[in-house]
Amino acid sequence: MRAIVCCSILLLASPAARAQSLPSATDESPEADRDLEFQAFAQLGDHERVAGRLREAARAYRQALNVRSDPLVAGRLGLVLVEGGRPEDATELLLYALHQAPATTPAERAERRRFFEAHEVARAHGSWVEVIVSHAGARVTVDGVDRNAVGRSAFWTFVAGGEHEIRATLDGFEEAVVTFTAVKGKDMKVSVPLTARTVEEAPAIHVPEKAPIVTLPVVVSGPGFTKQEDPFAEADKKGMRGYVEAGPVVVFGVASWSPAVGLAVGGGIRPNEHVSLGIEARAAWLTTGVADRPINAMTAGAIASVCGHYKWFYGCGIGHLGVLNVDITSQGYTPASFSFVKPGVGGRVGARVRLTQSFTVQAAADILGLSSGVMVVVGPTILSEQPAVMVGAQIGGGWEF
Repeated sequence: MRAIVCCSILLLASPAARAQSLPSATDESPEADRDLEFQAFAQLGDHERVAGRLREAARAYRQALNVRSDPLVAGRLGLVLVEGGRPEDATELLLYALHQAPATTPAERAERRRFFEAHEVARAHGSWVEVIVSHAGARVTVDGVDRNAVGRSAFWTFVAGGEHEIRATLDGFEEAVVTFTAVKGKDMKVSVPLTARTVEEAPAIHVPEKAPIVTLPVVVSGPGFTKQEDPFAEADKKGMRGYVEAGPVVVFGVASWSPAVGLAVGGGIRPNEHVSLGIEARAAWLTTGVADRPINAMTAGAIASVCGHYKWFYGCGIGHLGVLNVDITSQGYTPASFSFVKPGVGGRVGARVRLTQSFTVQAAADILGLSSGVMVVVGPTILSEQPAVMVGAQIGGGWEF
């Protein structure tokens, strides 16, 4: 039954998949079943990568490597991770492919060149670290991920630039915790000394079990994620990001409490996941005349913001510099137009939801205190006396890069 299901996956993956030689579906041996499952996922990954669906390609390659290790599939997964913005997780995969993948035909040599170029890109995002443990047999984790399954006293691992933590545990010894800072593009050594416990107790003699056969320790679990996890599970990228966004806006207080409808367009930067700096331009026009008279009003200006973010929600301090224009038409009045500069400050609250790795939607409301209010007077009649306050609400979409 599993062989039939895997054949179906291959037939749906691409027309080229139908031409590939597969183990016979009538062969019920476990090895043939595993080969069929491996090839199904590997070819599905190739198909999704050609179609530009990097997340789906990475997931298919990961499932293929969970069946068995293979240098070509590992290298292709590394290429997908580099193209998808996760170069620090691709280095060990690409290095394994460079060491083990065949290079006898022109196509294989061309693919090895792609592996090498991608490895150089990934290499620049982190550091190779040689971890030297004072005692063999210790369990060692790097940033919480087990990196020493067979208990060696020294091993290499690749980490992204920045702060990291190594923990080592061994029976009869105190837990060792070492923090270090990795510099992008620079190899380094980190020593992890284990100290024997001072309490009187029977000496701890470590008798390791038979070491498991591990042909690709990092490929199976992957740097930074387990095999069940999505390689692109982290929605937010680290470091500086930019964004642009636009959407409709409704403003109350434009010479009247009637709604003024318009458009807001803006952009900014996010130095980290908790802070953003932005600037936007918005304009809005009253949908009705002031006091139902042939008197139009609109506002246009720029808003600068400094925002703090927590999960989906954010709050901002905002500053406004713009104009408010009142235009009296000729229907029963002498035509006239008045413009007022209106600086102000206020606050904004909102929520932003990420739909894809880059596309977001957001909704927000703000209130501004202006330098002065507006009074619309025709003859002896006060048609509108608007306080120095404007209230706005907007929705929109954005793109982060």
